[in-house]
Amino acid sequence: TLETSIRTIHGTNNIQSNVNEGPRELKFRINDYGEQLGFTEENLISSLRGMFLDAEYGKLFDQKGLIRLRLVNPRKSYNFDMKSFRLRTPDGSRIVSLRDIVDFVYKKSMLHVYKEGGERVWSVTADVDKTVILPTEVMELLAPKLEKIRQKGIEVIIKGEQKADLQLKRDITRASVMALFLIFISLVWMFNSFIQPLIVLSAVPLSVVGALVGTKLFDFNLTTIGAMGIVGLVGVVVNDGIIMVDFIQHAKGYREIVEGATIRLRPILLTSVTTVLGLLTIILFATGQAMIVQPMAIVLGFGVAWSTVLNLLYIPLLYAVLYRIGETEKNKEP
Repeated sequence: TLETSIRTIHGTNNIQSNVNEGPRELKFRINDYGEQLGFTEENLISSLRGMFLDAEYGKLFDQKGLIRLRLVNPRKSYNFDMKSFRLRTPDGSRIVSLRDIVDFVYKKSMLHVYKEGGERVWSVTADVDKTVILPTEVMELLAPKLEKIRQKGIEVIIKGEQKADLQLKRDITRASVMALFLIFISLVWMFNSFIQPLIVLSAVPLSVVGALVGTKLFDFNLTTIGAMGIVGLVGVVVNDGIIMVDFIQHAKGYREIVEGATIRLRPILLTSVTTVLGLLTIILFATGQAMIVQPMAIVLGFGVAWSTVLNLLYIPLLYAVLYRIGETEKNKEP
């Protein structure tokens, strides 16, 4: 079972399930022969009701309160073969055995039935020790088991922290794509070019490398808070990139690109250094509730530091390559 599979994963604890099996249920379906004799579920249940059930036929009130009318056969015995039970056909022409007119199916029953949205639901929950294993890793280990369950025609619904993380990741991805699109449109309008905005935005994915290195050095996982820090990092990278491209876009030679990058070295470097120094207090000395935003501070601090190198070296070099700028002149943009 799924519960057993979770118990085999190191780092999981407090595993609970609402699946409590009860006695076996006997279900039967009228076969073709029974239908030919005129049996229906209604008249079959009516015939068996008095024999197998302590049937309740009515309710009434008197001075003592509620009275339930039940018909019980005191000589009824439960120690007999149900399949051999004989009953008369609806038209009364013959007597047949129950085994001849119905197909018997035994199924497991549940002591309690839980429903959600009108559908029967069985749930399994567990806590995860994140110092040992992450919820995403647990789901990866359970993926083959969940796939086998789906192949049986059972719908698998993932909830809890995993569901919240997936929803937040989708929201962050959607917001990031929308932000990059709007930034690109703004840059196209500002530079009146398609290539220069792409040069600026090309530094964004590369700056994420610095953020990932920071989380690795501090032995942190890239949590949802850290992912939100990456979204904030995009704005810083784009701002520095705009300043750099704006200064070198009028360069007519390689020397002028170097001079333009040198002019922006001090303001870009000072801005990045002050930002990183401000974040160091949270990165190195986070306590109490400040530890919640520590992953974001690590992502922003290391991302800004690495994006500074990208803006000072990578963007001027990429600009020179794309525009084929030589020692003395710059080719016009096609």
